[in-house]
Amino acid sequence: MTSISNSKVLLVICIFTALAGCTSLNHSEKLDRDNTIAVPQNWENAQEYVNTALSQQLLDLVNSKELSALVIDTIENNHDLKSTALRLEQASLLDAQSGRYQEPTLTSSYQVSRNKTGSITNNQRISLDLSWELDVWGRLSDTSDSASAKAKASELDYIYAKNSLVARVIQAWLDVVYRAKIIDVENRWIASLSKTEGIVAEQVLDGLKEQADLDTARAETYRIRAALASREQQQLAAIRRLNVLRGKVGQHLDFSTIDTPEIEAPPLTLPGDMLASRPDLLAAYQTVIAADKDTSIAYKDLLPKLTLTSSVYKAGSSSNQLIDNPSLWSLVGGITAPIFNQGNLETQAKIAELKANVAFINYQKKLLNAMTEVGIALDQEYYLNQQEQHYQDAHIYSISSMKNYQNLYQDGASDVLALLIAQRSIYQSKIQLIQTQQARFSNRISLGLALGMGI
Repeated sequence: MTSISNSKVLLVICIFTALAGCTSLNHSEKLDRDNTIAVPQNWENAQEYVNTALSQQLLDLVNSKELSALVIDTIENNHDLKSTALRLEQASLLDAQSGRYQEPTLTSSYQVSRNKTGSITNNQRISLDLSWELDVWGRLSDTSDSASAKAKASELDYIYAKNSLVARVIQAWLDVVYRAKIIDVENRWIASLSKTEGIVAEQVLDGLKEQADLDTARAETYRIRAALASREQQQLAAIRRLNVLRGKVGQHLDFSTIDTPEIEAPPLTLPGDMLASRPDLLAAYQTVIAADKDTSIAYKDLLPKLTLTSSVYKAGSSSNQLIDNPSLWSLVGGITAPIFNQGNLETQAKIAELKANVAFINYQKKLLNAMTEVGIALDQEYYLNQQEQHYQDAHIYSISSMKNYQNLYQDGASDVLALLIAQRSIYQSKIQLIQTQQARFSNRISLGLALGMGI
């Protein structure tokens, strides 16, 4: 009779468990999301100038041994990248740990006690205990999947951080190299102005020109000297910032032997291929997966947990008895379910679901930003190319204008101010041409990064 009664109790418990599980699972609705960002088949502003023959490496766009060495040095010593690598290691350890949650827990213990309840008794106990939670609802499996997705997201974040760092180093290197070229142009400008000063000074001594002409020429020279001093200070600051990326202190970096580089156009991939090659987008997607798993875990925490506990032990009042006594064992099955804290668990589950929705919105935002970055970079490539051609033409005409004004000035048909303006036009158009070339090449690095190129 007792056996039948126990069976009924067990049956009632099982039915209660199943009903509780079904009730709680109804709260865990599958998140219905629609991607509102339409991915086009092709880039609407793609031009024929974009290369299709290069690899997916940013450094291949430059092909410079000096830059490659600089990038390798930066990757090895950059502090932000080191911090990201440590976070990746932490996520990997958590992922490895989560996989053990589904495994039984085996522990050993040795206990010694001394009691007095009328007489003094000694007790010793040695045991081997095995505990295992049955993953009936898949909660432990979800925990493992969540940790795995977070580890993948951390790995992809590290890859994107490294790619972004490489792009920043290349652009900072271009900035320093091209500024050095501009400094050289300004030095030649000053030399040309000094030559003009000498010519005007001779004409003043001969009585052919006024002192005002010489003062005007000298004022122009000192304005350019001031601009040169400012640019040299900017160059030192840029080198210091580049050295910070390298994890170093100081303003020392030799660019004197480096020729002005030209950056190839990156290979243009289709929008769909870009989505599969950008680590930051893949990381955001893994974050969505992890958040969905966390939501599932939170709802399954409302369900009863089934555990099995097994123990093999020996007991005795002395060490000899402990050795001689036979081994005993026990097997216990248990069901635990939340009762008084169910409301708190439901709130946590709803919060987890909201976090999952936020993660999906962030993914959409990253997707939109990624396609916008490519579109802006393609636009800039087109218009910077036009600007470069116009500045080249302006420089050619400025040289022709300068020659004409030199002849007019020597003939007395023009004043020194017109001559200085023509001279200024030559060097300003040259500097603008160099700056446009730098902007265009730097933009190509941004385009390559936006398309998923790395190292």
